[in-house]
Amino acid sequence: MNLKRLALLVLLGVLVGVTIFWVPGRFADSSSGEDGGSLTGASASRSGSPRADASTEPGSSASGSGSGSGPGRKSDPEPATEALPEAASTPSESGLPGLTEKPRTKAAALVSDPLPKQAVRKGALVAGYPTALAAPARTTVDVSSVSPSKGALQVALTASCRRPCDVLRHYRTRLAQHGFEEVGTTSVENAPAMSLQRGEESVSVTVTRTGSRTVDFSLYSVLRTKT
Repeated sequence: MNLKRLALLVLLGVLVGVTIFWVPGRFADSSSGEDGGSLTGASASRSGSPRADASTEPGSSASGSGSGSGPGRKSDPEPATEALPEAASTPSESGLPGLTEKPRTKAAALVSDPLPKQAVRKGALVAGYPTALAAPARTTVDVSSVSPSKGALQVALTASCRRPCDVLRHYRTRLAQHGFEEVGTTSVENAPAMSLQRGEESVSVTVTRTGSRTVDFSLYSVLRTKT
């Protein structure tokens, strides 16, 4: 009877020992799994929250912009502006100094009051013939005349000069000094001719004949006492 009790006690001791060693290990595994899962989820939630905040925060690095002004980030400096140097001088309305053609002074009138009386003379220049319309050197006058009107004088000349004689060039150069400018003209029978003008004044010269020794020409002009 004692042996049976002893064997029963030994068996109960073995069962109790197995239960003590096996049950805590199971609980430890389950608790570690649950705790581990919770810890992993918590760490994941903590690590995922800043990323979500960073992706939605305007101006953050996650959005691709480097100009954000979040905490801990220095604001970008103001963009530098370059001041252009002012021009040393501004060209005047009249143009650049030394490069702009100076305006011509008002040319003096070639005739003045009192105007000469109407006259015609053969073989010489008539009295009152304007000096500015003097013929080239070595010229023989056929007929010259002047005819005054109110504020104007009509002048006519028919003459010939000995070759070499460039009548057109002579009057073009002479009258350019008084402010006359050449304008287009229509010649008769392709005869060399030119027309010069200054305001309401005009001078027309036509070569009527070119010989072996002389050049015949005619001049007609209207000059005014006021330019």
